[in-house]
Parts: sequence; C-alpha cells; structure tokens
Amino acid sequence: MAVDRIDSVKGDSIEILLRQLGANKIQKVQGDLYFIKFLLDDNLEVMYTYNINAKNQYFLQRIMPYPLPQGAFSNEIKLVDFIRKDIEKFKEGLKSKYFDDYLETTAHAYKFIQQLDDFYLNYHVEEDSLASDSLSQISTTIDNLNKRLESLINHSKKID
Repeated sequence: MAVDRIDSVKGDSIEILLRQLGANKIQKVQGDLYFIKFLLDDNLEVMYTYNINAKNQYFLQRIMPYPLPQGAFSNEIKLVDFIRKDIEKFKEGLKSKYFDDYLETTAHAYKFIQQLDDFYLNYHVEEDSLASDSLSQISTTIDNLNKRLESLINHSKKID
C-alpha cells in the first residue's frame, strides 16, 4: 500500500510540472500509465505517453504527431525536462514555413516503417529483396545535411 501511495505522489508531482509547461490534458489509465496532450496551435497536437516500469523508471514515448520512443528516465524531473525541451523544439519548428512538409515527411517515413514491418514479419523475405543501399543513401544524405547546417550555425556564431 505504501508503494502505491508513493507512485501516486510522484504521478501528482509530474502532473503539476506538466501543467506548468502547458499540458492541456493529462489522463491516468490503469495504474501507472499516463497520456499527456499539448496543443501548440490550431493544427498541432503533441502527445506523449509514459508508464512507470518494473525498474521504477519512467518509460516515455511521443505518440503524436508521430510515434517515437524516447526511452527510460530515472526520475520525474528528467522526464519532465525532456518533455519541456521537446515541446520547445516543436514550438521552434512551427516557425518554419516548411514545418508542414516535415510533418508530411515523418508521416511517410512512419508509413514506410509499418509497411516494412508488415512485409518482413508476414512473408518469407529473401536477403536481397530490399535494396538497403537506398536506405543507407537516405541516411547519408540526412547526415550530410545535418553537418552542413551545423557548419552554417557555427559560422554564424563566429560572426556574431
């Protein structure tokens, strides 16, 4: 009984911190499973879910606008801090005129992952049936773009 009370207090403290960040809705489901929703503008809802696992860690996943596991956090402060930083990134992203393109791209990537999962797990797949080279090329292209952007940012900081 004491453990349940401690978990409840932790859940309450996380809820307070998340509401201070602007969470619009926090829903507790079945013991230690939580859903948190942020409405960042008329068109963007960012939603997370977390649960307290058997190791007494907080396992976090962003579920909207696209699913992405974030991992386990050792305490509620680290969990809330990660969510705060993630929300800040989305708020910055919203300022870009290409943000809708980004969301569309992530939707296509997620659909691709679902199709790949379905393909490999439901059918006998020969080793060379998918050209992993094309996935490697996409990854390399993204890495190169990140390096160029980092270089531009570092260069602009030196000018300032």
